[in-house]
Amino acid sequence: MTPSFPNEALPDEALYTLLCKYLLNEADEEERAWVEAWKETDPGNMALLVSLGKVLDTAAANEKTVAADTGSAWAQLQEKMDDKPALIAVRSKPRFTWLKIAAVLVVALGAGLWFLTRNHPDQVYAGPVSAELSDGSKIQLSAGARMEVARGFNDRNRKVTLTGMASFDVNGSAENPFVIILGRNEVKVLGTRFMINYEPGAATLKVHVSSGKVMVINHDKKDSVILTDGMLLQHDNDRPAFRIASHVTDMGKRSLSFQDTPLEEVLHTITEVYDIKIEVMDTDLLKLPVRASFTDESTEEVMKSLALMLNASYEKVNDRQYKLK
Repeated sequence: MTPSFPNEALPDEALYTLLCKYLLNEADEEERAWVEAWKETDPGNMALLVSLGKVLDTAAANEKTVAADTGSAWAQLQEKMDDKPALIAVRSKPRFTWLKIAAVLVVALGAGLWFLTRNHPDQVYAGPVSAELSDGSKIQLSAGARMEVARGFNDRNRKVTLTGMASFDVNGSAENPFVIILGRNEVKVLGTRFMINYEPGAATLKVHVSSGKVMVINHDKKDSVILTDGMLLQHDNDRPAFRIASHVTDMGKRSLSFQDTPLEEVLHTITEVYDIKIEVMDTDLLKLPVRASFTDESTEEVMKSLALMLNASYEKVNDRQYKLK
């Protein structure tokens, strides 16, 4: 019987067997539903399925070569799987089909293993949990967050894959930088404390730096930006360009701190953090310094405080638009 949830780990051999059945249209309804859900849990899963499909296509194109050693292949595969729990019920199918799958799997598990397992994690953490990795990095995952640690971590690489919200305390290394993969974006750490919230379903990304420096890279847009202390980056499908705010002390609590900061800069941060528009009717106000701190105040409270400090007034146009005059 297949697992109930697509993010429940299967042994590699069992997973490849199920994916082969799916690609060869021999999976039953329950197995197909499992694979369809599994494909959506991580971008790497779809890449793995496509890669395996290419291996199967290659085997089909060279069927005589592959079939010639199917007995040996099946024996090797059976030996590999003897100590594994039988998580997948394999129904009776024509012997030739399963010998072909066995042969393909042995090829994949031999010389071509890197091609299929390059995205497979060495460790997986599910929040809420605190984790300390082998390089000394400390990560706090919030509820619902998931982090996968790449194979060869702290040896060949320092890469992790994240969904959800997590805070990081990472030591920098120019020779072996810490990299967080977030779909088609990644964060390259240059030594810092920071927080990330990445929701692939909603296609939203937030990166906040408490101290230090990180580089955020969007591979699709070929765009990158360096964030330093107090900077917040936001990105989503509706507004695909990186949006940057500064003077942010806590992303989760919307804590902002301004020390004689020009109003123009203050308003830029507030509009990004609160996702509102503010129209300034008197442009002379934009150069005035602002000294204020906000922590989880409502938009209305922030606007009222600014107007009082500036000896000005404000008007609420709608829930997401204000006028300062």
